[in-house]
Amino acid sequence: MMIKFPSYAFITGLYFSTLQFCFLILLQINISSAYLTYMIITGSWLAGSLVGLWMRSLNRHLGVGLGLFCFYGVYALVTHLPFSGYTLAFSALGAGLAGLWAGQFFIFLLSQYKEVDRLFFHENNGFLLGIIIFFVGFTMLGREFVFWAPMALAGLLLLNHTWIKEHSKPGQ
Repeated sequence: MMIKFPSYAFITGLYFSTLQFCFLILLQINISSAYLTYMIITGSWLAGSLVGLWMRSLNRHLGVGLGLFCFYGVYALVTHLPFSGYTLAFSALGAGLAGLWAGQFFIFLLSQYKEVDRLFFHENNGFLLGIIIFFVGFTMLGREFVFWAPMALAGLLLLNHTWIKEHSKPGQ
């Protein structure tokens, strides 16, 4: 069975890459641009993804909302306490919690579509485009892009969820 709504996987990949790179650049601006910062955020996101594989109660809206809440919480923290040694630990926790939906996303779609190759194809293409959009957006708009992009993509993703729900009703 083909993925019925490949846009969902694509937009999710776009959201994941933009959120990850927004976390990273936010910390590089406000805490440290050292290799350790990159590794902590990447490791925290991956750890959150692994934990998310087993969180059956994490639904789409809660997963995306938790990611946004954590990102904007970290944004407020590092903006008000720049270069504080404590903010990196809280940022790592925020990135880990934001990564929970990344793990649950694959479990959710795999249970519905059973085709990992197509799922990864669409999600990875969205992720790659998200990297390009992030670097162009940050280059052109700076911190405003870092602030608004996660919210805009989460909104697009949640609209896509609503559209899928409407078009997946039995009998249509």
